[in-house]
Amino acid sequence: MHTFVLVAPLGVSSPPLTYQTQSPCERGTLLEIPLKNKHILGVALTPQTQHIGFECKLAYPSKYEFLPIQKLLAEFIAQYYCCSFSQSYGLFTPKLITDTFTTQAHDEPITPILALSQAQNDALTFLNATQNPLLFGDTGSGKTEIYIHLIAQHLNNGQKALFLMPEISLTPQIEQRLQKVFGDKVGIWHSKITAKKKQEILTKLQNGTIQIIAGARSALFLPIENLGLIIIDEEHDDAYKSQSTPRYNARDLALYLGKHTSIKVVLGSATPSLSSYANAKKEHRIYRLRGQHFDSKKSYIFDDTPLYAPSLIELVRQTYEAHKQSIVFLPTRAHFKTLFCQECGQKVQCVFCSVSMSLHLDKHAMICHYCGYTQAIPKHCPKCQSQNLQSQRIGTQEFAKEMAEYFPAMRVGIFDRDHITTHSKLQKTLKDFNDHKLDMLIGTQMLSKGHDYHNVALCVVMGIDYVLNTIDYRANERAMSLLTQISGRSGRKENGIVYIQTLHKDFFAPFMQDYEKFLAYELEYRPRFYPPFVRLANLGFAHKLQHQALSQMQEVREILETLIQKSTTQTKNIEIVGAKACDIERLYGKYRYNILLRSHSANALIQAIMYVKECVKFSFEIDIDPLSTI
Repeated sequence: MHTFVLVAPLGVSSPPLTYQTQSPCERGTLLEIPLKNKHILGVALTPQTQHIGFECKLAYPSKYEFLPIQKLLAEFIAQYYCCSFSQSYGLFTPKLITDTFTTQAHDEPITPILALSQAQNDALTFLNATQNPLLFGDTGSGKTEIYIHLIAQHLNNGQKALFLMPEISLTPQIEQRLQKVFGDKVGIWHSKITAKKKQEILTKLQNGTIQIIAGARSALFLPIENLGLIIIDEEHDDAYKSQSTPRYNARDLALYLGKHTSIKVVLGSATPSLSSYANAKKEHRIYRLRGQHFDSKKSYIFDDTPLYAPSLIELVRQTYEAHKQSIVFLPTRAHFKTLFCQECGQKVQCVFCSVSMSLHLDKHAMICHYCGYTQAIPKHCPKCQSQNLQSQRIGTQEFAKEMAEYFPAMRVGIFDRDHITTHSKLQKTLKDFNDHKLDMLIGTQMLSKGHDYHNVALCVVMGIDYVLNTIDYRANERAMSLLTQISGRSGRKENGIVYIQTLHKDFFAPFMQDYEKFLAYELEYRPRFYPPFVRLANLGFAHKLQHQALSQMQEVREILETLIQKSTTQTKNIEIVGAKACDIERLYGKYRYNILLRSHSANALIQAIMYVKECVKFSFEIDIDPLSTI
């Protein structure tokens, strides 16, 4: 006798559909379903006990299945991030159902693990004894070796480990360190590896050859049986937050698993996010690992003079002549951020997005870094036709060109997304720098991603004020975290100098050698109507027709206002912070509006949003716990 079940199709835009099955199936069971003349995977939701008044197609058991922790997490994602089950389950890679498993032998020798210092041993003891601990360790304090000992402990107990990094493709050194210690037990997972390589990793993960997965946020959704440890390195990094639906945060999902399963979850950072720090401090989950593992000193020079100050050029010269290396950070790719008219102030903007385009002199083009639209460099102002166009803000290429004029023999590399377009280019650039085939590496925020080069004696930070002055409640935190991370690239084993060009020395200087002092300051002075003191949700509306996007926003705002006024439940405590056009009003040819909601209760926000979804006939973007309000 056939039974009926509601099924969420995966990988397609479709509501749940009713199918017949030859036998009852549990929620979360993967099925093979016919849809639009092809067969796809779907996940079983609710059994249909009532009489079905129409003919239903037959669904068949799949050769794949989700693990229990995958089902647990998928259900939570759908509920917390207000997305469909198709979207939440669609994040996960299922496991192939097999009857037998074979474990291949590991013939290659494993490099002995380095002994820990007393401070590192104390940290390891704390991490083992604490639920969801935060390892707050200064740059160069030896966090990676502690992670390696944790992983070894769990492998010795017959468990697997997951090591998450914001962008593992940017940090091949971590990859190499893990593989040096654990050999072929390590599988690397990120977006740049091929489909063939991914299938090979999944096969080895299932047969037991691979026991450690190191990867970006998507690695959290792999079918890792007997998972005992999750490490979230650089937990502060915004790359853990998805920018597409469902807009999950992999760090928060890992913490959820840590609370609801026996999996040990460890957060680590030299600059923990204020939210993680505040929550962990309240629950006594922080271990503070101070100082550097190596005995070296770092000095800081603050300079408010214009670009290419004599003092900067002299520092570069001294470093170069001493056969040491320099790292230069700039917040801007290409040559300049914008072109603007000296007569009327008009900036050259993208025709599809309400943002300024970036000047790329090497390509003789203006490029939008949002949608990719490209046009020739204009000779006249698009508004007043003046030929007096000037560039604004220095970029990586311009700085490299200037250094070549001062030091013609200096070997300079550029490390930004315009030049590092493939994984092989990234690896080559970092290897060349590591092998001292480059004297200077100039880059953007990619430089802050945990690179460890012991010959770097000078770190130059330009334009950090642009980060500090953004209109966002996390501007202080972003700027201070970025500056601390970049500064950590110099003086790893020997003494180093950090040169900082800023007009805000009074803000930065007190915190340069004490990030915990900054966190205490930020906790005291951050407005109480922003996280970590409250919860936020952002609703986004986008349409090619401006009046349509505006109309959708207004309709949702009216529904929310009525709900808040009439409700006697916790939704009464929701506040509509703003309903307006986005700061970047037009993107990818669509006009954008948003509603920002605030409450002390995440559940209140979720209830209100789910109510709105039932009331309207259009879709809109939902971002629970947004990292930015811009």
